[in-house]
Amino acid sequence: MTEHVPKKAEGIPRGVSEATIQRMLSLQESRITLELKQADIQLKELDHNQKIADKSIDAQASDRRDERAVNKTVQMHRLVFAAFIVMVTVALIVFALYIGKEAIVLDIVKVLCGFAGGYGVSSYISAKHKSQD
Repeated sequence: MTEHVPKKAEGIPRGVSEATIQRMLSLQESRITLELKQADIQLKELDHNQKIADKSIDAQASDRRDERAVNKTVQMHRLVFAAFIVMVTVALIVFALYIGKEAIVLDIVKVLCGFAGGYGVSSYISAKHKSQD
């Protein structure tokens, strides 16, 4: 039996040299290396974007925490001011009743009713605008 020895150029199309095939393989290897580098860059970019997103979320949480603290302080100051006004008004009414000036008490009550009515209308309009937004 004769042993079949494959030719070196078997499977290679005619007219294509071994140098051309080596060049094609080299180009293919370069392309694969480039794709790997691009994939690595994309992974780094995703990691960087995730870090930025995490920092943004942390900054928003901190900002909201600070905003709630400021709102709480403002609300507390409003309550203290309202309590002070109520105390002064009650003291004024008691003093007016003590010295026998009931007419002043009626005028104070009218003014208070006007303020309460104005506040109620303002609250209603504000709530209506917020619900439309």
